[in-house]
Amino acid sequence: MPPLPPSLAAHLASLFQPSPPTSEQLEHFERGLPHPLPADYRELLTLHNGLELGRCATGTTDALGDEVHLGTLFAIRAEGRERLEPGGEHLPPDVMAFARHWGSINLFGIQLGDRPDSPAGTIWFFDSNADTDTADLFVARVHAPSFSAFLERLTPVPEAPAPSEPEAASEEAPPWNYPEAPDQVPPDAPSPEKPLVLGGHGHAMASAVLDVRIDTWAQDVESSQYRYLPERSTARYILEMEPPHSTVEDGQPAPVAGDVPVLHANGGRHPTLDEWSSLIVGPEGDWEAWYGNDAPALVHNRLTVLSRTGAELKVRWEARYADHGRERAFLFEGPVQLGSIHLYVETPEDIDRALEAALGIRLLPEEWTRQLHPRQDRGSWHDVLPVTLTLVSPVR
Repeated sequence: MPPLPPSLAAHLASLFQPSPPTSEQLEHFERGLPHPLPADYRELLTLHNGLELGRCATGTTDALGDEVHLGTLFAIRAEGRERLEPGGEHLPPDVMAFARHWGSINLFGIQLGDRPDSPAGTIWFFDSNADTDTADLFVARVHAPSFSAFLERLTPVPEAPAPSEPEAASEEAPPWNYPEAPDQVPPDAPSPEKPLVLGGHGHAMASAVLDVRIDTWAQDVESSQYRYLPERSTARYILEMEPPHSTVEDGQPAPVAGDVPVLHANGGRHPTLDEWSSLIVGPEGDWEAWYGNDAPALVHNRLTVLSRTGAELKVRWEARYADHGRERAFLFEGPVQLGSIHLYVETPEDIDRALEAALGIRLLPEEWTRQLHPRQDRGSWHDVLPVTLTLVSPVR
C-alpha cells in the first residue's frame, strides 16, 4: 500500500488483518476483470484480502448530510465477508465496488478502465440518498482521483468513552449486545413463535423468503469487457429474514445470506420441486451471510430442508458467529417461502435462454408465472426490461 498518515497506519496495525490471497488466486481474480487492477489497489490485495478498518471517516458526507464511515474493504473470496465484483445490477460494468458505507447500502467503487472524462483508478461514491430523475438506485460522484488518495482521506473514528458506571440492562435489551452475557444453558429450542436461536436465546421472525437474482452481464472473452450476455447468465440465491418490527436497528437479528450455494449443492442445476424437499446446502460455498445489518458474519453455514408443503420449505439453518471475541451458535428452524426469480433482459425473447443458462434447467411454464415490468432506462450503459417469475403454489 502507499505510505499512510501515521495515525491511520498505527490504527490499522492495531487491528487483525486478513491474510493475503495467493498469487494464483489474485491472478485468477484479475483474469475475470474487464481491465487490469490499478497498481496501487493491486498492491493492497497482495498484502491483504481486503482490509479491516475498525471504523474510519472518509472525508465526505452523503446526500442526507451524514458523515460517511467505513468498517472494511471487500475481499477477493472469503466466507462471511463481502466479495469484490465488477459491475452488477446497479453499477456500471467498468466499476468494481470495494467498500460499503457503514450502516448503509451506499458504495465506493474503483474505475477499472480509462474513460474520456476520467482515468482508470478513479474512486466513485454511489449515493442512494441523492435525488435523481432516473430509475437508477445510486447517484455517482467522484470521491478521489486514485486509491492512494482515497486512503489518505481516511481518518480513524475515536471510540466513544466508556461510561463511568455501567448502565443497567433494561428488560427489553437483547442479551447479545452485552459481552458479559453467557450463552443460555440449556438453549431455547426453536419454536413456531421463536424460530431463531442466538446464543441460546430464542427470537421471533416475521417472515423468511428465498429469492433468486439472475445476472445477465458477463465478461466477453474477446474484448475483456463486461457486456449483456444472456446466454452466460448466472444465478444468486438470497435468503432474507424479517423481524416483527417496522424498522431494524444495526446489530439486531435480521439474518440474510446473500449467496446461498444452491446450485453447487444440487449438481449445478436449479432444484425441481421434489428436489427442494430434501436439499442440503453447505457448509461448502461462499455464503456471504450475516445475522443482521452491521452485525457479525455467519460462518460454517449449513441449510437442511426438512420438508416442503407447496411453495413453503421447512428448513434448519445452522451457523456460527463471533460476538465480543466469543464464538456463538446460530440456529433457525422454521418456514421459508420460495420467492420470485428476478432478472433484467433487453428483449422478451432473451428470457428463456437467460434462465436456462443461469439455472441449468428449463422452467416449466405451468409452474411459473412471469411478469414483465415497464422498461427502465439505466443510463448510458444499458436499457433493460425487468422480469419477475413467481412460483405457482403447488398442492403438495
